Amino acid sequence: MNLIKRTVSLLLVLLTLSLYGVVALAAEDSQPLAITGASDSVQKKHTLSLSVNTETPVTWQSSDPSVAAVDASGTVTGVEAGTATITAKTQDGQSADYKIFVTRAKMPWRTLLENHQILGYRYSYKGDYYYTDDKNCWQKFFGFNFSYDWLAPLFLMEYDYVRVFFNYQGKDWMIQMWKGQYGLVFYGSEVGVYTKPEGKESATRFAHYAGADSSDFLKISNALYRKNFSTGEYDLEYERPYDDYWWNAGFVPGHLWDTTPCDELRTVSHITFKDAEMARLFTEGLTKCGFKEAKTQDSVKQDTFFCDGADVFLQWQDISQAANSHVVQTAVLGPVALGGFLMMLTVGLLMLVSFGGLALLLLI
Repeated sequence: MNLIKRTVSLLLVLLTLSLYGVVALAAEDSQPLAITGASDSVQKKHTLSLSVNTETPVTWQSSDPSVAAVDASGTVTGVEAGTATITAKTQDGQSADYKIFVTRAKMPWRTLLENHQILGYRYSYKGDYYYTDDKNCWQKFFGFNFSYDWLAPLFLMEYDYVRVFFNYQGKDWMIQMWKGQYGLVFYGSEVGVYTKPEGKESATRFAHYAGADSSDFLKISNALYRKNFSTGEYDLEYERPYDDYWWNAGFVPGHLWDTTPCDELRTVSHITFKDAEMARLFTEGLTKCGFKEAKTQDSVKQDTFFCDGADVFLQWQDISQAANSHVVQTAVLGPVALGGFLMMLTVGLLMLVSFGGLALLLLI
């Protein structure tokens, strides 16, 4: 009898181990489909081979063959600078995505700007755009003066803006967003954080805001999208990472079809304020500028925002020129007016030099 019990027990153990092996093998075979590649970028007219973690045949597809084409074996060919998503699908319905950046050909000047900041700007091959990551770049020294708007058309700058003003912890704050055309060869977007001592000067045209000090930097991410008139969709142009900024900016070589207003562009931003109270003051200003409040973060869409504590998520597209308070235009002819004009002129010349220098690099 004991022998029979031992034999049955042994058979049960062996059966359990066998079933465990079958289950483990099935689990291994049913792992999620994934795509691997040696890089997430490929140059124009170059190729990159992708593979999947299964022996099952897959079909390959590109979200934008005009940017990146893919053949039946998973070989990607760079066509034009930009981004595309490569998708692999099995017959049983599994799918996996792989984001590809198609970059321009490597050039000494672009590579130099990729590794070093020149004229206040750097370059990213991924996305083919220029940006600033120096928290103390020359632009910070000049802050923002409302009279800068007067100079912009002289330098062929046409942009939409949203300006939110509020008082917080004894300072006047301005969170300013731009998107539009910067001269003949760039378009882009910016999110700037500016402060000034609390005072009545905020009601004049010559009120000057300084770029926020490091203690007042805010965590910001900002992504720029441009309308694709062939598909009607908005394609990602670039995405500046979530980090501490006084000025989050990016500029793309090219020209918009229409700049009045610049609704061909859409920005998606995430700003983390110092606390919920500061975020509330900002969202009240957004509402006065014409933005609507979304019920959830996932439901944020065109010209809406969602506030979650100190975090504000917003999408901006059609609102062209908006501020939550009206700046009084004054005809001051004294030293303040002269100082504002000289600063405006200096900033304009510096912008002309810096963007002109970048434009020359594009031609090299």
